[in-house]
Amino acid sequence: MALELPASMAQSWHQCGTRTAETNVAIATITAEMTLFEPLEPALPQRTASAVPVRSLFTVDIDVAPPLSAVEIDPSSALSMAAPTVKSQFVTTIEDEGLVVEATRDSLEFEAANGAAGAWYVLDIVYPIQDEAGDRSTLEAEANVAIWPTDSTFGIAGGILPLETARDATAGSTVEPSPIPTLEVDPTDDRKTISQVVRSLDVEDGDA
Repeated sequence: MALELPASMAQSWHQCGTRTAETNVAIATITAEMTLFEPLEPALPQRTASAVPVRSLFTVDIDVAPPLSAVEIDPSSALSMAAPTVKSQFVTTIEDEGLVVEATRDSLEFEAANGAAGAWYVLDIVYPIQDEAGDRSTLEAEANVAIWPTDSTFGIAGGILPLETARDATAGSTVEPSPIPTLEVDPTDDRKTISQVVRSLDVEDGDA
């Protein structure tokens, strides 16, 4: 079942797609369903070269087989193995959608809303865009991926945000650019929104 955003965001964001992936870790098979959300007023309304919005949020509902409790594994003790796997699978998923992950800028520990210590990754990515004439370019963006242990599973959420405007991305071109949709850039506000989702998600109950 897809995990929903906090009720306070329902008037400004909406679901725009899901992606499903399966990964094997040691003796467990992890099936992850990532639900994407975008603002009701998309950052680049005339679309881009990727189905993943340049300003987007995501939640991930995971199913572990066999359940961690069945093999007597505490999610907190398994975080060091699970977190890099989650990040790797996220990278594969968005690169399949046309984005390019250049590097992991930061790998941080954070305190989740349930008091558990989680892992937070900040990735530098290159996002594909296209103008009204169909010409393609790229802009710099950032992805945030958070994973934290709960009583019986893991919470996973995050988001993608632009770091430059579409016009900035084509400013160095020697060819006169075609009209490009306006893109407002506010990394500080976007990061606060991502943090709000991470800290509001009630994974055990399956909703926010």
